[in-house]
Amino acid sequence: MARVRRVTVSGGRSFEYVSQGKGPATLLVHPGGPGGTYHYLRALLKLASTNLRVVLFNPRGVGHSWAPKRPSEYTIPNLAEDVEAIRRALKIEELHLLGYEAGGFVALEYAHRYPHSLTSLLLCGTAGSAEEVRAANRLMYACASPRQRARIRALTRSKHFDSPEYQALADAIRTPFYTRFLKTVPRDLKATKINQTVFRAMLSPEGDLYAVDGTIANWDGRKYYSKIEVPCVVVAGRYDYFLAPSVVMAERIEPAHLRVLAQSSHLAILEQPREFLAIIREFLEDVTGG
Repeated sequence: MARVRRVTVSGGRSFEYVSQGKGPATLLVHPGGPGGTYHYLRALLKLASTNLRVVLFNPRGVGHSWAPKRPSEYTIPNLAEDVEAIRRALKIEELHLLGYEAGGFVALEYAHRYPHSLTSLLLCGTAGSAEEVRAANRLMYACASPRQRARIRALTRSKHFDSPEYQALADAIRTPFYTRFLKTVPRDLKATKINQTVFRAMLSPEGDLYAVDGTIANWDGRKYYSKIEVPCVVVAGRYDYFLAPSVVMAERIEPAHLRVLAQSSHLAILEQPREFLAIIREFLEDVTGG
């Protein structure tokens, strides 16, 4: 297993990461959540070689990485600035940026802010705006049973967002779109932790999983699509709640192409690991010349 390291960037901020391979090309991986650790993405380390370095890191506030004092500092632009600071500190010259889930929001923001620092973009199980996150929530809610919807409404009215019942019900509604094909919980998913301070700051301060009224409430990265010129791959599962946004993303980003995994939902990297890694490997071999 790769050893956990630390990198210190400007301002004395420190981020923990794991790394394998030598480069000169670097696949820098931003995990999702928001507030999630990189552990569920550890299979990507298998792509490392003498020509490709793979770096998985924990963003601000996640794991043992540096955490700001104010929740208001957990924003998509700030997270994109962190990526650039890490790129400089690790002396990454050929950057291939992979964003999974909420990490894809950050990757899109980074592509807008630092287009000349980016070699390619990999957007996995993600969306391009807060409105699309709300639409995904509406989709899952609409597919829930009448009894589940009634109970979620009742718990929302009473603001029992921290109750075990609310959490279990939300998980049950999400599962067909999140881990539909997993019969057991993989080790890497068990190891993944969500920092609730980060999660709530960005998605919903009260804990309402359907509200999306945190710091990302007005974020819209779709306006960046037409300006992205680097090679791009968009990966999604057939049953992912972000499938529709992924289709739009691939259509509107001119250099992008879409790959859909038929036996996957949101966590395609765990549901179809061989196929997922094959897509990423093929794309990187193409853009790096092998």
